[in-house]
Formats: sequence, C-alpha cells, structure tokens
Amino acid sequence: MNGFIEKLYSSFIKNRENACIKTDGKTYSYREILQLSENIRHQIKDIESKNIGIYLTDDVYMYASILAVWFEGRTYVPIHPDFPLSKNLSAIEQAEIKLILTSVDFEEDFGVTCADSKQIFDLELSKPKDFLLSENAYILFTSGSTGNPKGVPITFSNLYYFTKSFETTFGKLTPEDKVLQMFELTFDLSVMSYLIPWMYGSTVVTLHKKETKYLQILDLLEANEITVALMVPSILNLIIPYLDPEIKNNSLRLNLFCGEALLTKQIENWKGFVPNANLYNVYGPTENTIFCTHYKIENPLKDRNGIICIGKSMTDSEMSFLNNEDSEGELLLSGKFLTKEYWKNPEKTKETFIIIEDKKLYKTGDWCFRDEDGDFYYLNRIDFQAKINGFRIELGEIEYFANQILNNAVSVAVVHKDQNDNDELVMFVNSETIDEQELLNHLRKNLADYAVPSRIIKIAKFPENTSGKTDRNALKKTLS
Repeated sequence: MNGFIEKLYSSFIKNRENACIKTDGKTYSYREILQLSENIRHQIKDIESKNIGIYLTDDVYMYASILAVWFEGRTYVPIHPDFPLSKNLSAIEQAEIKLILTSVDFEEDFGVTCADSKQIFDLELSKPKDFLLSENAYILFTSGSTGNPKGVPITFSNLYYFTKSFETTFGKLTPEDKVLQMFELTFDLSVMSYLIPWMYGSTVVTLHKKETKYLQILDLLEANEITVALMVPSILNLIIPYLDPEIKNNSLRLNLFCGEALLTKQIENWKGFVPNANLYNVYGPTENTIFCTHYKIENPLKDRNGIICIGKSMTDSEMSFLNNEDSEGELLLSGKFLTKEYWKNPEKTKETFIIIEDKKLYKTGDWCFRDEDGDFYYLNRIDFQAKINGFRIELGEIEYFANQILNNAVSVAVVHKDQNDNDELVMFVNSETIDEQELLNHLRKNLADYAVPSRIIKIAKFPENTSGKTDRNALKKTLS
C-alpha cells in the first residue's frame, strides 16, 4: 500500500470514535466518514477513468468523496458550481473524467455519468487498494492566459512529503485540535485544512456557504471553538473592524497566513485578539503543494515595504534565484513538493519549468529578496510591475505608502487602459470614509509624481475570487 494512503487510513482506524468533521451543524466521527466513503467507493471501483470529478457541495459527502477517491487509488478533480460551464467542461475533457460524484442535482449537462454520493449500500469497511491506479492525488485547474484552464497535478508523493514537513515545521496536531476549513476545494489551501487534521485525528470545522464567511470565522474564534487556522490575509481586512477590544480568543494556538502578501499593519491589528497563537506567514504556489516556506511572526518583525517576510524553506523544498549569488530576483522552487508538469500541457510546462544541472526548478513569477540570514521576502509579482509615461512603477511600493495612513483599511493599486488607450494608475481603498486629499498628499510626499494615482476610488469591500483573495481583475473591470 502507498505510504501516504497507509498513514491516512491508519489515522482513520485509530481515531474512529473521534470527531472528524463538523459541518452544517452536525458532527461526524471518523468511523462515519469511513462508512460514507465505503458507499462511494462501491460506485467508482469499476470506473475506467483514473480521474474522478467531485462537484463541490461543501457538505459531508464531498469530504467523504475525497477519501473514497484516494482509497481507490485515484485522482480527484473539483468541479465548481459557480465556474462558467465552458471552464468546467474544459477541465472534464482535459482530465478525461467519466464520472462526477455529487450529493445534489444540478442543471448543467457535463456529458458524463453522475453518481449520487448520498447513496447507501450495506457494505463492510474495506482497506484501501494495495496499489495506486494514478500517481496523482488531485488535479486543480486554474485560469490560463489563453482562457483555457491549465491543470496542476499534485502526486500522493508530494502530499506525503508535505505532511511530513508540516509536522517537522509546526509540530503534531492532536485529537483535541479543531481546525478551520474556510476554502473552496478549487483552492489548494483547502487540502491542508482537511488533510493535516485527518492525519492526527483532529476535527475539521467547516463554514456554511450561505452565511457570511468572515462573520462565521469571528463567531467561531470568539467562542474559542478553533485551535488551528490557515487563513488568507484578506479575511483580516473584514474581521478586524468587528473586533471587540474587550473580547480575546484564548483557543487559537497555531495561525498560518497564505495566499497573498501579509501586511505588517494587518498583523499588528490582529495579534492582540489571539494572544496565545503562534503566528506564521507561509508562502507557496499551487505547483509546489500548498505552501513551502515558514516565517514565525515575533519581535523584532521582519518586513519589506510593509510586507511580512516569507522566511525559509520547509524541509524537502528549496528556494533559489537563477544566479544564487544574487540577493534579489525571480524566486525559483525545487524539491519534493514540486509537481512534475502541467497536465498534458508540454508548452506551458516548458515555459514555466527549467532544468539546471539535472534539477527541475519552477519559475514562480514572484520577485523576491533574500537577507543575510537567508530569509526571503516577497516584493511583488513580476507582472505587477508597470510603466506610466515610460517610468517603471512598483504597485507594491505605492500600496505600502498608502497603507501607512489607512487605519483599518488597505489599498490596491492597478493600472488600466483609459478611453484613449493610455495607461492610468488607479488606487482602490476599502473604506468609504477616508480623507482622499490627505491620502494623496501623503503619497506625493513619498513618491515621484508619475507614481501618484490619478484616481482614488473608495468602496466598502473589495471583491473576492473563489479562493477568498482580493480579486484585482474584478476591480479593474469596474473601470471599464
């Protein structure tokens, strides 16, 4: 049996009476999830396709489907109900999916067989398959520059090394831990939020899709019902204004942040609410299995331009520059977390992966700095660099100076084409009460004239994508 699957199955057997998932107001034990997964395994065991679609319903059957697919030695591919039909059809065609597991009826015609994951059979529990039909644990299809989604396959081996490294870096979880799961399954941070607790018999606590996400998280934390949480920094922008200075969370012991640049001002406004938590900034693209760096947030705090350091590599992952004697450059990743390739996309694979001295490296597109201690700092996306009137500007630097005088708000700077096809620098601020003139005066004191936004747009709340990150593209579309 595969080492990763064997370890996961052993945890389910060992912790079968423990609480496994708390969702929709009900708690399910590890034994109950195993039984649900057995029913689903019965429906997929004779399917020829190695890749099985899972329609995202955010219920207990969705999580049981993941386990069933893995215990049958296959690969799951999430199908998001809010994605355009063309995008889902492209993923289904590329992955050659023959079956989609779902617990709800849907109107879309995906052109494949659908199986009811709620169906019950009178079955005895069985061990996972002795061999893997597929080396991949999941394939996530992300937006491609051509409009055609590109698939990122992550292997069981990648997950094995990630779980091993997680324990080395952050320590073991226990059956007493309750772990927040705030992400859609199309976002790879979700994998950590259910997989790591499953490895230790902890409880996964999910959110109700129909209720406001950040208010649910605040309620859970104020009630001391969460001990471990991985979050995107954007969620802090929404939660912090609602914090009561008289109320503290006492339960949270491990709090990780990933998915976006974590700002110093966000943590300064947060850490007083979670005084018992070890806070970490972590970093990593989908291609390198969830996240691969760690930086413990403590005094003195390391940051650059108000963005908190991403630290050093976790074990079995490596960070470097093309010229590794440089202190700054595009970040390259390698090691045992790294996917081998994009799914059936040799052109994109050749464009993004390079081989140096027989080592495969992934070009992240992130411009980073490394200090004398060997700690790395994310500075900006290479494609966030832009030119205004021939002058190169750094959007991250503009946001840094704006954030200096924004209290509970943050800024997002974008460049778009105006009616005359000229590049225009625009700043969005997620507050409708800030003094626009004061902000502009501060920017003019700290930036060259060409780097001062021509417009400041105040909105109550930034739009988010399905991953919970601030959606810069949606902001730009409002300017059209």
